[in-house]
Amino acid sequence: MVGKVISAAVSGVTARLVEVEADIAAGIPSFELTGNLGGTAKESRERVRTALRNSKIRLNPGKITVNLAPANIRKEGPHFDLAIAAAVLCACGLVPQSAAEGILFAGELRLDGGINEVNAALPMIIAAAESGLKRCVVPEGNAEEGALIDGVEVIGAASLEDCVAYLRGEKKLTPAPKCSFAAAPQSAVKDFGDIRGQRSLKRAVTVAAAGMHNLLMVGPPGSGKTMTAERIPDILPPLCREQKMEVWRIYSVAGLLGGDSILMGRRPFRSPRHTVTAQTMAGGGRNPMPGEMSLAQHGVLFLDELNLFDPRAVETLREPLESGTVRINRVGGTVEYPADFMLAAAVNPCRCGYYPDRRKCRCTQTDIKRHFGRISRPIMDRIDICVQAPTVSFDEVGGGKDGYDSAYMKKIVGKAFEIQQKRFKGQKLMFNSAMTAAMTAEYCVMEPQAQRLMKKAYETYGLSARSYYKILKVARTVADIEGNEYISAENISEAISYKTMGE
Repeated sequence: MVGKVISAAVSGVTARLVEVEADIAAGIPSFELTGNLGGTAKESRERVRTALRNSKIRLNPGKITVNLAPANIRKEGPHFDLAIAAAVLCACGLVPQSAAEGILFAGELRLDGGINEVNAALPMIIAAAESGLKRCVVPEGNAEEGALIDGVEVIGAASLEDCVAYLRGEKKLTPAPKCSFAAAPQSAVKDFGDIRGQRSLKRAVTVAAAGMHNLLMVGPPGSGKTMTAERIPDILPPLCREQKMEVWRIYSVAGLLGGDSILMGRRPFRSPRHTVTAQTMAGGGRNPMPGEMSLAQHGVLFLDELNLFDPRAVETLREPLESGTVRINRVGGTVEYPADFMLAAAVNPCRCGYYPDRRKCRCTQTDIKRHFGRISRPIMDRIDICVQAPTVSFDEVGGGKDGYDSAYMKKIVGKAFEIQQKRFKGQKLMFNSAMTAAMTAEYCVMEPQAQRLMKKAYETYGLSARSYYKILKVARTVADIEGNEYISAENISEAISYKTMGE
């Protein structure tokens, strides 16, 4: 008799169902696994065999062959353990085959028969629901993820013994209760009103957030660059259901799904240290995992002291900033992760941090050029808005709030988002920053005076074609904030000032 159960193989942030078949035949006792398995999946043989024995389940000696089909899909990870054990038990008649029908199994077995949590449970549960399966058996620690998906019951099992007793009808396991994380937290913990002064910086951040434009802040230590970046997610509208599902998938694959901020729909904020490697930034590895760029999906990736990062790590940003995806090429195939985020970066104006204050700064022009030289021109071309964060004066520090707080900025950003939603309705993109060249020509119509100003700036500063389109996109966002149908000279002027500062 051949026992058959369903599991799933994960690639990137999606999963495909896999049929696990087990056959027990007379012969020299052995346990063989086939089906294009990775190293961790191959180790399932020993974990399953030992877990069965320690769960007081005795199998008649024989040749056990387990196949994971289809063979053209690479199977990575330890989550196949539970499915392999269930298929073997169905094959030997210890579990009725009918009891395992229509159920997805996923879980890593401990040697004592317990079931460990696994990564990527959410994509597997989604694949089960989309394929019409009505039930999933997963580790207890992953059952909460099942609460996010409608149309499928998710059973959390603590041990192999519990799973077997459930399939035999000897024990009842309650499905995880369904939950709805529909709204983001109502109040922001960190408010832009806490940042004294810096009106021009707050204005630039408002424009950047309104169109999801990439932002670079240049200023001395203590001018509020990090405080500013940390508050950006709180002025962005909460994620919609589709966006939340994308973020949940990524965090599930990374084993980080949990915590109210992500589950409740607050946009991600990632701030890796400057010691981060290229692989950690982009993702990958022996068993591919999402990197920092993917973990910032639909949110903010903040790189403090950008010029101190390993240039190889920074250069990995180039393609994702244009395409919104990370592609990792491996021998077994290509893995793709979403990476549609807003880049916010900060850098000091010189090595000591105090230029142009010559009372404190002794850096030469050569030192300053070398300081910024670690940031390549292609990366600077992909930054839409560059703004200064000057030293805050005594009167500003000691003064009261100026009304430029998170509530005010969020209102402006929200209105700009609504305009962009109407503009791009029915299209894949959602923000001005993602417009193609053809779309820029269609939606970024300039008034005659604005066109003359744009031409003069292009020739004066020797701008690249990419910089030209970046300026138009930022000007479109400024016009949206101001409620202008056409881009005015004032809108172009503001956008030029943001771009030419970084030239």
